[in-house]
Formats: sequence, C-alpha cells, structure tokens
Amino acid sequence: MIFGRIDYLNLLPFCLFLKRYYPRLLQMSNFKKGPPSAINRMYKRRVIDAGFISSIRSRGQKGANMGILARKAVTSVLVLEGEFQPDAESETSNALAKLLGLKGRVAIGDKALKLYADGAKAVDLALAWREKYQTQFVFSKLCYTSGGGLIKRLEKRFFRRMTRRIPQYILQDRAKKSAIAAEEIGAYLNRLEYRIDKKAAKALKKFLFLVKGL
Repeated sequence: MIFGRIDYLNLLPFCLFLKRYYPRLLQMSNFKKGPPSAINRMYKRRVIDAGFISSIRSRGQKGANMGILARKAVTSVLVLEGEFQPDAESETSNALAKLLGLKGRVAIGDKALKLYADGAKAVDLALAWREKYQTQFVFSKLCYTSGGGLIKRLEKRFFRRMTRRIPQYILQDRAKKSAIAAEEIGAYLNRLEYRIDKKAAKALKKFLFLVKGL
C-alpha cells in the first residue's frame, strides 16, 4: 500500500501511532508526503492507495470514520485581512472561506499556526463555521481505493491506542523545525479530533451539500 500523508503537525499523533504499532507497515510501504492539495492530486491519479483527503474531495470515496476535525477554533486554518487570496495548499479551506463570505488571504497548516502564535489578526475558519452552523468542521477524511481491510483495522486500533502525550524530544524537534513553541504545538494538538462520529459525518455532509452551489 502506498499511503499519502499530509506533511503538517496535525497528523503527528497518527504518525507516532504508525511508528509504534505498525513499524512493519512503515518499512513495507512507500509514503508520499505533501500538502492537502498535492495529496488530493496523487489520490485522484492513483499514485497513492490511501490518505487523508480534503473533505471537498471525499465525496463518493470509500473511507474510514477517521479524519482531521475541530469542534471550535482550530488555529491552523485562517483568513487574514486583505483581498481574497486562496491558499494553493488547500481546497477545502478556500471553499469554506467563500461559503462563509469571508474576504482576505487564506492560510492553512503550520504556517497558519505560526501566524496565530505570533498574534496575527485573522478569522478562524473552524470557529466561523461553528458560529454559523453550531457543529464541528471536518477538514479531511481518511479515504482509500484499496486495502480497505487494513485501513479498518488501523482505524480501530488507532482509536484504542492513540495518545496526545507527545514525547518532549519530538515536540522540541518539531518546535525547532517549525519555529512554533513546543507548548503551542501541544495545545494545538489538543484542539484537534480524529474520529468522524455521526454528528461529524452529518456536518461533513452539510458542507458538501452547501459547496455544490459555489
């Protein structure tokens, strides 16, 4: 199986889970890294068999009840002041900004988290969605074209074994690479959720319905 991984801090707990519980999978598989838009393209071209696909591209795809979501503020998906400017690394967030009628520069991922940590004035897209629709927002979903049995087993074990307690040496290493304080990275990961339950699935369905009109 070739797995596509979004190269952001938001998947750090999942990557550590794989390293601990599926080391053989890591050795046998080829991993493709990149921002969400690149993972979407690789998935569409079948360069990868599975990956965290942007919500807007998950329609009609086989998937696990697993993704990246936030109930309130996420702090890594922002719209900054200024003229509207989409983020080339995103598709879902650009569409969400348009859907919510927000003007400004869209920024996602680690660079957005750094802007937030530095006190940039911006609208948090997850929070804006929450305030309008009173539900969480699903940013991506784990989808697959093959290897469904493995994905389902992985999902089940992840929810049993997942931990947000990231070793300090890993936090410090990622802090050095991202220029974001280790404490902020830890707080950020606590704002994220990974289980797409019935309410989250309903929220995702609502988003996909609404963006059809854009």
